Amino acid sequence: MNNHFKKSLAVAVTALFLVPAVTSAQMLPKLPSLGGGSSSGGADAAAQQDQLVRAYVGADREVLIAQSKMADAVGLKERAAQLQATSDALGEGATKDSLEQSETMQSEASQEIQARLQDGNLKLDAAGKKKFSEALGSLGRGIVRYATLKGPIASFQSSVSGGGITGALGAASKLNAGRYIVTSTPGHVKNLTSTLNGAVTYAKSNDIPVPADATAAL
Repeated sequence: MNNHFKKSLAVAVTALFLVPAVTSAQMLPKLPSLGGGSSSGGADAAAQQDQLVRAYVGADREVLIAQSKMADAVGLKERAAQLQATSDALGEGATKDSLEQSETMQSEASQEIQARLQDGNLKLDAAGKKKFSEALGSLGRGIVRYATLKGPIASFQSSVSGGGITGALGAASKLNAGRYIVTSTPGHVKNLTSTLNGAVTYAKSNDIPVPADATAAL
């Protein structure tokens, strides 16, 4: 990854996600009501949602794998297995419910990992340090991948704004995954960045290599 691309991604992350969720929502076009309009608008919105969900799942899985490695390194073996299983089960056609479950899992894991890192008695052996370092890089890459959601989010919102959706209740249900991603991503990434920041601080204090992908995400 060249320096220009790194800087571009860093700007995208900062502009989109490292601000309060309300501010981020204000920066994006408002989703209209889903009543009436043409069926072609609904088809386009559904197609844009599919693209958005695929991109989001890619970032989600990267983060789940990173957290699984990190949890394993700090002795949270059961949580590590749960995170890996969640990643394996998360497909490109994920629903709003499965995305919510994934975010809940990540949030709980972040809290447990940060609690372990604040335990003054936590000492990692050589194998643990290696896995922790790998997790840092993977978590950084996951956060950066969320930055690429700017385009799919804009396309999804534009397709909903540009053409009405026929059948308000049915459309709302079909577009729930996309709407969830639009509203939840800023706060979710802010929490993950906080987790990464704490993990990098721990690594620097315990002679654990910090990959460039981790520092680039911060």
